[in-house]
Amino acid sequence: MYLKMTIIAALLCSTVAPAFSQVLDETGRPRRPGEDGLARVQSGITMSIPVKDGEDIAVQQEAGLRSFYKLASGSCAMVLETIADSCEVTNVTTNVNARDRSMGAAAGSQITVTGQIAMKVKFKASLGKPAP
Repeated sequence: MYLKMTIIAALLCSTVAPAFSQVLDETGRPRRPGEDGLARVQSGITMSIPVKDGEDIAVQQEAGLRSFYKLASGSCAMVLETIADSCEVTNVTTNVNARDRSMGAAAGSQITVTGQIAMKVKFKASLGKPAP
């Protein structure tokens, strides 16, 4: 009996725990996304790179990924220059595809690198003000 009551109490407490982890505003209600002054910004990038005959395809794919990651590493700098006071990259996803010219592609063999860069930013205060 005691074991059943302990298990039930633990289950009930675990269902309430997410409510305690929410950030509350000054009125005591949970904040909605963006109310803390932070917003999520996402950028998508697609790069097509021609395959060089006679070179290892894996090395060329790696070079494509390096180029993508170099762009991703500079994405916060660009956001800070233009629209934000703070920026943090929160997620990066990539996908690499190779298309062989023997499949009938008119442009020849290509490596395509696609990806998403998600950032958490705080917009500059001047963005929310109306133009004079």
